[in-house]
Amino acid sequence: MRRKPPSWFQIRFGSWRFYAVVVLAAFLIHGIGALVNSVQDVQPISSSLSDEYKKKQLDIWAEMNKLLITLATVVIGGIGGFVLKGSAPHTLEPRQMRRAAAGWVFCALSLYFGYLAYQEASIMLSNGIFDAKSARLFWPTRGQFWSFLISVLVFADLAYGANRAREDS
Repeated sequence: MRRKPPSWFQIRFGSWRFYAVVVLAAFLIHGIGALVNSVQDVQPISSSLSDEYKKKQLDIWAEMNKLLITLATVVIGGIGGFVLKGSAPHTLEPRQMRRAAAGWVFCALSLYFGYLAYQEASIMLSNGIFDAKSARLFWPTRGQFWSFLISVLVFADLAYGANRAREDS
């Protein structure tokens, strides 16, 4: 069966194009983050209020950490459900299984970075301090976010590729 060429409004979006757009989007998001981080901080608050603000900073950081851990766990389940949803999961193409495995690996990395950040925050608190801008928290937190984001994008590519393969057959 011969496929007709895509029209202007039906452009096929292959995996290499998908990942090219993902890389461009990652650079854009990173650039926006760098721009926001380069903005000068506001003036320090008075010492009488600083303990209250440090507690609030810890609460906000902990909520984000928990949220990313929960979402990474949901994506692991989503990928597993996607792989097992068919009557015969062994019929998935090898490239789809590689995408599923990559999604699981990046979710696992996100969970690991979340654990690492949580452990570093616990060490800080046991020493009586907490600073969300500390490099000991900054890098694991960034790793947690970016590995989660990559896992979601790989999962999207897996679902899109499987849907496209189903339409082609």
